[in-house]
Amino acid sequence: YRGKKPIYWCPTCETALAEAEVEYENHISHSIYVKFKVEPSTVSVEGIDADNTFVVIWTTTPWTLPANLAVSFHPEYEYSVFRSGGEFFILANGLAEAFAQSTGKTLDSSVPLTMDQMKGMVVKHPFIDRESKVIFGTHVTLEQGTGIVHTAPGHGMEDYMVCQKYDYSGKTKIGIIVPVDDRGIMTSESGKYEGMFYSKANDAIWQDLSDCGALLASQNISHPYPHCWRCKNPII
Repeated sequence: YRGKKPIYWCPTCETALAEAEVEYENHISHSIYVKFKVEPSTVSVEGIDADNTFVVIWTTTPWTLPANLAVSFHPEYEYSVFRSGGEFFILANGLAEAFAQSTGKTLDSSVPLTMDQMKGMVVKHPFIDRESKVIFGTHVTLEQGTGIVHTAPGHGMEDYMVCQKYDYSGKTKIGIIVPVDDRGIMTSESGKYEGMFYSKANDAIWQDLSDCGALLASQNISHPYPHCWRCKNPII
């Protein structure tokens, strides 16, 4: 059959890359914690404020957030709603302490979540008027972040595969959005970021997240990032 899938792409050379053509070099990236609001009517947890409950994700690629279509939980991890002042954050239990240290947030108390409670939640994208589907995948780890993964099936193979599973199951239809062209320029599908080079869109998205109150914390980190073997520039 003929279909679509994400591939390595060099916006400088404007060509696809095989895995053998990808080199990893240290790269400085924005590292951000972002909260996605949970629709209050779908919060079925006693003792918390449903109007101020959020799923929290961590990402080093803010420019991929316009392509977000889901938030991925691990089917076997334990998750809770943690109180921090007047807000309630949904995190994996195993990363709550690291989250508090990275963001400076004080987590006062917690209420455990069941699988049914998580499946029943409707989660809103932080700055685009659409739902981010709650899905489950074993690609989620407890190495960094929150134990909940920002999922953009047009920008990563693991994201693509977990969303395809939900397509085929008939439970949730999740498409593919790739709001960036062959030159790395954000397209009209990205909304107000149209015309920006993808790395420049990082700054604009960071500012918008801060302005709307969805940005919990940010810092620059150095980490291995894929580069093109021809031009030595970062790839997408």
